[in-house]
Amino acid sequence: MEVISQALVTGYFLGVGPGSTPTEAEEHLGASVRQLHGRSKPHRLLRLDFGLVETTFTGEPDWVCQWLSLQTHRLAGMPSLADDCAERFGLEFSETVTWGQLSPEVRNSADLVDVSPYTVQYRFPAVKATMHLSENPEGDELGRVIERISIGV
Repeated sequence: MEVISQALVTGYFLGVGPGSTPTEAEEHLGASVRQLHGRSKPHRLLRLDFGLVETTFTGEPDWVCQWLSLQTHRLAGMPSLADDCAERFGLEFSETVTWGQLSPEVRNSADLVDVSPYTVQYRFPAVKATMHLSENPEGDELGRVIERISIGV
């Protein structure tokens, strides 16, 4: 959880964030990209999917990261992803990442944006980040699991 808390404070996940290049993303997140959109022909956006992290770039040919998303919901849906993160980044993740696991300082820096019957959305204005949570029996004491964190949008 420390690396996720750090991302919500700095706006960078393992050294990658808004302003990074695709080369920097691959250096920090690994050259093993699951999906690649935008490199083979002219596109407005280049999206690199590293499993847990997706990065989106604009400005061809000098691509610059505009935002990245931590797709924490994939940990439950892709059983090998946690092992991949441990091997690739030296980080251990459980199948669920909860709001309650974040430090109180990080939780207190968030603004509640939206609450619906099944989801909650927080905004971290200092780093232009948005967090989407859902209800889940595997969640924290309030039953909340972090589904996705988007930084830079």
